[in-house]
Amino acid sequence: MDLSALILAGGKATRLGGIAKHELVIDPADGRTIFERQVEILAPRVAEILVSSPTDIPGYRTVRDTISGAGPLAGIAAGLSATRTDWLLVLAGDMPHITGDLLDRMSAEASSASADDDLIGRELAAIGVRSGGLPEPLLCILHRRVLPTIERCLAAGRYKASGLLTDEGLRVAWIDAADPAALRNVNSPEDL
Repeated sequence: MDLSALILAGGKATRLGGIAKHELVIDPADGRTIFERQVEILAPRVAEILVSSPTDIPGYRTVRDTISGAGPLAGIAAGLSATRTDWLLVLAGDMPHITGDLLDRMSAEASSASADDDLIGRELAAIGVRSGGLPEPLLCILHRRVLPTIERCLAAGRYKASGLLTDEGLRVAWIDAADPAALRNVNSPEDL
């Protein structure tokens, strides 16, 4: 699949005292940061890894938010603008337990659903993941054709990332019953 990845590492981490979550070490025994864990899973599956961050991440192409204070949706817009592939896998930088199995399922769904575009009459725009019936907005695969929709959302002040998959009329193929441990994110000291 023609796929790149975007790690969203630009959050303020206010509940963690401003610590960059992607730099946290989850398991002291292996000493790897969340970012290192994610790169290990992503690297064999994508053409390139982009990082949305206010500071450069050595060794990776870094993109900046298109609108300050607009949250992850602005980072996603920057990633879609910069990607060299048709598809972009978006991953929150605070998800240390993402699995290759889940990413493979998402990629396979995108390939399969794209092949059905002519039958359905509407092009696939995204692969989304739901847990307990709720979308996980910061783990998805987006086609670059979604960028104008995101730009409209940003211009209108609609910054809710989950709304992109549920409220904008995009054709989304959903993956349900994902392993909840893979979707767990780190938001507070208790999550560590």
